[in-house]
Amino acid sequence: RGKVLVKMNVARAALDGVIALLPSMKAPTVNELFGGEGYAVETVVPKAQINVLIPTLKDAGATDIIELPLSKIVH
Repeated sequence: RGKVLVKMNVARAALDGVIALLPSMKAPTVNELFGGEGYAVETVVPKAQINVLIPTLKDAGATDIIELPLSKIVH
């Protein structure tokens, strides 16, 4: 409860800066995009932080940001 999944694309040059901004349960998932033009990054963050986090991520170079509600988290 109180958490959302956030997904985004990040250019190679901006990856370290974006990762440094992300709160996460353990560590963000990072996958290389087809064609090697950057990365898809996803992580679970507190819902209370997302409205401030999204503009900060955009400023750091994240694009195509998606916020998804979570119905259940199983550890």
